[in-house]
Amino acid sequence: MTFARALLGGGAALLLSGTAVAAQEACETYKVVVGDNLRYIARAAYGDADLYRVIYDANRAVIGEKADIIEIGTMLNIPCDPNKPAVVAVEPAVVEPAVVEAAAATPVAATPEPAPAAPAERPIAIVTGNGYAPFADETLPGGGMMTQLVEMAVFRADPGIAYNLSFINDWQAHIDALLPSGAYDLSFPWVRPDCDGTDMLSPGDEARCRDFVFSAPFYEIVDGFFAKRDSGLMEVTSYYGFQGKRICRPEGSTTGVLDAKGLMAPAITLVRGTDAKDCFRSLAAGEVDLVSIDAEVGDSTVANMGLIATVGQNPHLSTIQSLHVIAHKSNARAVAMLAKLDQGMMEMYETGEWYDIVSTALTRQRLTQ
Repeated sequence: MTFARALLGGGAALLLSGTAVAAQEACETYKVVVGDNLRYIARAAYGDADLYRVIYDANRAVIGEKADIIEIGTMLNIPCDPNKPAVVAVEPAVVEPAVVEAAAATPVAATPEPAPAAPAERPIAIVTGNGYAPFADETLPGGGMMTQLVEMAVFRADPGIAYNLSFINDWQAHIDALLPSGAYDLSFPWVRPDCDGTDMLSPGDEARCRDFVFSAPFYEIVDGFFAKRDSGLMEVTSYYGFQGKRICRPEGSTTGVLDAKGLMAPAITLVRGTDAKDCFRSLAAGEVDLVSIDAEVGDSTVANMGLIATVGQNPHLSTIQSLHVIAHKSNARAVAMLAKLDQGMMEMYETGEWYDIVSTALTRQRLTQ
């Protein structure tokens, strides 16, 4: 059991201990009470927990540079909602002619040239992609659950860390080119193959274990199999029943979950879809027999594509795996950044923010299906 799952109950207790979720409003001061964190306060003030940085930036001197747990009784300034522009009446300036003439006659001293500043280190470059709901998609609130977890982990580790986040949909390119070349430092979300196990790894998984460093687990997923409801594959209870089938798995997804069950060539025909939708389009068209994918992503994709009546998940065969942030071993600062992310995640468990992000994202997903 990974740490992410083990602390779920603790996060819930912290979440439920907050008592002032509806008390604070924008444009006022607020006194911190037991169970508070910046996400809870931002949600109550603005209706959007992702605006926690607005409150932090306005109270940096009070909270501190590290943004650790806020002390109970601390008075915070809650800025006005940044999404609602304030209306400010501005009186026209009146300038006396004599003042203008005096200013024009006053000689302007030459300003000395500033000394050249030392080149600043470029921001940490983080890359993810679309089509992986509820975990990563720029059309989702906050870019998806995993995006929110990663950004909050950065904030918890050090709010001063400069970073930028990009969405590039060619997932395979993340590990084949973008991270090895140094164009980007970190990528998420990735399943860690069984690098320490005795099972034989595919060449792709072997390279991933050899060349990349993984963060601590951010979230556990259930990896399952989807099939047409009338195919008979929904009732299969042994992986042997999938042999001889055409199985689609999105590019970039580890094949270790298949290899470990003996589902590799020539026992099966592996088809690589560009993304989840591509695999389910092939399934609907009869071009493949099964889709191997994370259950949450599969459920969301099936619902969004209107396939619920014809496609379902096999309830008997599944595997639990975990999602991580990865860095290429050749990138020293990226590897060091993973340690900071792990530290930030630990603090998120303590404050209840991990549970808040996860439960909100999953609830939103279920309501939209």
